[in-house]
Amino acid sequence: MTEVLCFDVYGSTHNQHSVTDTLEAVTGLPSPIVQDMSEMWVEYQISYSMEVTLMRDYRSWWDLTTESLDYVLDYYGVNLTDTEYQRVMEAYKHLEPYEDLANFGQLRDAGHELYILSDGNQDMLTELAENTGFDEYLTGIVSVEDVEVFKPHPKAYENIENYTDRSLEDCTMVATHTFDVAGAQAAGMKTILVNRFNVPATRLSHTPDMVVDSYAELADHLSGE
Repeated sequence: MTEVLCFDVYGSTHNQHSVTDTLEAVTGLPSPIVQDMSEMWVEYQISYSMEVTLMRDYRSWWDLTTESLDYVLDYYGVNLTDTEYQRVMEAYKHLEPYEDLANFGQLRDAGHELYILSDGNQDMLTELAENTGFDEYLTGIVSVEDVEVFKPHPKAYENIENYTDRSLEDCTMVATHTFDVAGAQAAGMKTILVNRFNVPATRLSHTPDMVVDSYAELADHLSGE
C-alpha cells in the first residue's frame, strides 16, 4: 500500500552536528569541547522551541537556532567575528544527511509520497533540501511555520492534512527523536522510530508502530525487498 511518509529533518535525516568542523575552525577549541558545544546547541534549540510554544510566543526555527548558538557561545566565553559567525550558520544550511539519499529514492520509486514535516521554517527547509539533493525525492515540504507552534504540539502534525488528500491517521511520522514519535502518535499519526542511536523506549507510554535502525532498513521493508 502506498504510504504518506513524513520525515523529521534536524537530527533525523540530517546531522546537526556536522557543523562541528566549521565550529572548531572558527573557535580554535579542541574537538571534545566543540562537540559538547554542538550538543548544547541542539539541546537549547529543542528546549527553546518547546518553551515558546507553551508561552504562545512563536518565533522561527532560524531565530531559535541563532539564539541558542548565542547562548552556547556566551556559556563558553567565545566571541566570533561577524564573518566567523556567518561561516557557522552557512554550514548549518548544508547539514550532512545521515545516510545515502538513495534510500529515499527507493521509497519514492516504490510509490510512496515523501514529505518533510519539520520544526524548520519553510525557507530553511527548502534551502537545506536543495543544498543536499534531498528535494529530488520529496513530494512536499511542510513547516510548523504555517501553524506557529513547534513539535510535539498536535497542530504541528495536523498541518500535513493541508498538503495531502489523506487523513492524519493515514500518514506516518518517521523520526529519530522519541518525543517527536510520541507527539505524532498522540496526534493520531502512525509512527516509525529510526533508532540509529539505540536509545531506550520513551516512558510516555507511546509505542512506535515500527522501529528500524536506519532508512536503508526502512526502504527495504516498505519497498518489499
